[in-house]
Parts: sequence; structure tokens; C-alpha cells
Amino acid sequence: MLFTLITLLLLIEGVFLLLRRDRRSVFLFLSSLSLFTFILGILLYIAKKGGITEATSVLLYGLDEIRRWMQYRVMTLGQLGYIVALGRFLFPLFILLAAFSFSYFPLALRMKRLWWTLAVLPVLSLIIYIPPVFKAFIAPWPWILKAAVYFSRTWIYLYIAASIAVMIHEYFSITSSFFRRRFITKMMILASLAIVYALYAPQDPAQIYLFYSNDYMWNLGLWYLTSGISDGMYVAVMALSFVASAAGCYGTLRYLRVILDDEHEEVALRRKANDASAGVSMFIHGTKNEILASRILISRIEKNGYQGKELDDLKLMMDKLLTRMERLHGAISSRSVHLDAVPIETVLEEALRKAERACPGILIDASGFMECINVLADTDNLSEALSNILVNGWEATLSASRSDPVQLAVSLERLWVSITIQDNGTGIPKEAQHRIWEPFYSSKNSSSNWGMGMYFARSIIRMHLGSVRFETRMGRGTRFIILLPRYDRREENGCQD
Repeated sequence: MLFTLITLLLLIEGVFLLLRRDRRSVFLFLSSLSLFTFILGILLYIAKKGGITEATSVLLYGLDEIRRWMQYRVMTLGQLGYIVALGRFLFPLFILLAAFSFSYFPLALRMKRLWWTLAVLPVLSLIIYIPPVFKAFIAPWPWILKAAVYFSRTWIYLYIAASIAVMIHEYFSITSSFFRRRFITKMMILASLAIVYALYAPQDPAQIYLFYSNDYMWNLGLWYLTSGISDGMYVAVMALSFVASAAGCYGTLRYLRVILDDEHEEVALRRKANDASAGVSMFIHGTKNEILASRILISRIEKNGYQGKELDDLKLMMDKLLTRMERLHGAISSRSVHLDAVPIETVLEEALRKAERACPGILIDASGFMECINVLADTDNLSEALSNILVNGWEATLSASRSDPVQLAVSLERLWVSITIQDNGTGIPKEAQHRIWEPFYSSKNSSSNWGMGMYFARSIIRMHLGSVRFETRMGRGTRFIILLPRYDRREENGCQD
């Protein structure tokens, strides 16, 4: 069963790598591959060594056919020991690199560039444990053998401890509760891999090479398979192995689902936007021609001497309709943004002005704008996008018969600037949560609403290499979290952290 779970975990990580093809997926896959290699080597060794009960065989191998297949594989002790060595010494390296790849605090950013320095100890151990090298320079001298064993064991546990410390530090470095919750899934994946590995890490390849040729080797093997272990301890070790392996599979599938959902949403929205753009262009072109023809007709009526308030009202209505159609065309058509380094407070102040013009009487409680932060932005487009979310939040608040101001807050989230917009409306119903970004979707019963504001906002934020997410609670309101890449600090202007 353990072999099945580890194999399943490797397959899931392989699918994840094929879909993502980024640094994180590479390190996760290599971590799983090295863990699989390590466990495979141990199971091969146990199968050949024998002496286990039928119940243990079922827990480790699942099917007896798998155990027998491993038992009768032809290989030398050197080959078998080096399979264990490859998995044992590479896993701590890859799990630590995976932890750094998920992290953004200063040390993690430096180690992403200096990752090769972490490979020195694993490579050195792999060289020492090459069978001919081990036989010639390590095995003949007990004190050198003991030093090699304790050297490898020490750095292995240091790497595992460092991986856990990196993930914990990153978790507490995240200020947003939303992103903390999402980070827990990543922690679950790495922690489950580390737990499975740590349970079997005592198996030193030296024991396989020497095959119990001296008494000291008894201290280097699978301690939980010895006769002295209690039944309760044995059950606990095996249960923890299964739970950790299953948690790794679950965490990876959950992480993969989030990514696939995001990609599916993006593809679906892009398809709908393309269809909407084509339809809107045809609609606007035809309607504009009708409006222009109507204007010509009005001009002829005026030339014939007819004057009246009705004609003035009609011209005003046509002007408003043309203005609204221009705004619709601007929202649905492809835009180009010109990114410049601008202070985040400049963008937010412009967003507040636009929100007040679009919705007189809007109440917004804006906290500090972090004056020392720059972002790469097209001020006009980005402020328009943020204004749409602010106005949407205020309208949701009013629809809930409340008058609490919309909350606008800005904070630093490692490499990003996080903008949070919190309204006090009734929340977004579950059936509408997957549609709020769609063009022409709106839950408002208003003749002046095209349903394009949120679609436009999301499109512009993504053009700024940012992302937008939301949390909603029925009866309590909705919180939008916008992440924008942080550009720099304007310390030359006297700003301090």
C-alpha cells in the first residue's frame, strides 16, 4: 500500500509538471521522484532481505506479486545501495529548493539565485557513497565509516529542518489571511513529503553495502522493523506513513485543481470576451448609423421651422446613448496599456476621484497609501479599474440598505502591493460567484448598467501583470484583493521602511 501511495504521488506530481512547467513544479516533481527512488530502494532491500510478516508485506507492498517481483530482481548490493543513496541524498536538496521556490522573503530570494550552493553536500555524499569509492576509502576504516554516516545524517536532518523553517517563516510573512489560507495547501504538500522521508531516513546505504558485516551496521537500518519495537509503535509508524502519503496526494490534487480552475476560467472568459467583442462591434456600428441618420432627420425638421423642447430632449437622449456606446466599446475592445513607474498613491487618489464622479455621495474609508511604494502602471486605466470595483462595492452596500463606507486598504505582500476593497453588501450568491467577471453579466436591475465594469477591471489588472481574487460571505459583504507587482522603493525621496 505504501508503494502504491508513493507511486500515485509521483504520477500526480508528473501531471502537475506537464501542466505548469515552472520552477515550483520542477522541484515538487524532483522531490517526489527522489522520495519514490528512496522508498523503492528500501522496499527492494526489504524484499530481498526477507523476514517480514504477511501483514507487513501487505502494508508495504500491497500485492504479494509486487513483493515477489522486487525480491527476484537481479542486482548487486552496490547497485541496490546506490539506488537508496540517490533518493536519500537528493530528496533533502529538492525539498529545500521547493520550499525556497514557494517563498519570497529576502533570504529565499537570494537562495533562488544561489541554489547551486545547496547542492554541494548532497553531491559530496553521492560521491562518497559511489560503491567503488565507498569500498576503497570508507569501509576499511571504522572511524571513517562512522564519520561518513554521521556527516550525511547531520546535513540531511539540517536540510529537512531548514525546509520546514522556510515554509513556517514564509507563512508568517504573509499578512493577508486570504493568501495565508492558500499557502497552507503548499505547506501540506511539502510537510507530507518530509514526514514520509523522515520516517525512513535512518536507512543508510552503508548497511546495504556491508549487509550486516559488522555489529555497528545494526544502528544504520530500519529501526522500526527490528524485533524490539512495540506493536503500538509499529502501527503508529505505518499509520503515519499512510496518512502523510495520502495528505501529499490530496494537497497536490487540491493545488492542481486551483491552478486548473484559474486557467479554465481565463480560457472561458477570453472566449466569451472575443464573442462579445464581435457582437458589440456589429451592434455599435449598426446603432451608430441609425443614430446619425436620426440626427440628420432632426436637422431637416429644424430647417423646416419646427422648434420645441421635444427635439432638444431627443438630441440629449441621443448624445447620452452615443456616450454610453463609446464607453461600452472602450470596455469590450482590446486596450493597450503604457506602464510607467508611478507612486501607488497617485493611482489610488485618481481612482477615488473617478469613483466620486461616477457615483456622487459614495463613502470610502481609505487607509494610508504607503507613499514610498512604486508600481508599474498605466494610471488612467488602472485607476478606472479600481474605481469600478469601488463603485460596485458601494452599490452593493446600498442594495443591502446599509451606509457603511467601502474600505480601501493598501499593504505590502512581499514582492507585491496588495490593495483590498471591502464592501458591506449582502455578499455574492454562490451561483453568481463564477460569473461576476463575465462580460455583460450583472445582478443589478438598472437600465444604465451594461455589466462590463468587473470584466473591464479584471482585464486591466491582468494587463498590469497583477491578479484579483475575492472572498464573500452572505449577509456580510465581499472583499476584493488585488495584487500588483511592486516596482521599487523611492528611498531617494527620503522614504523609509
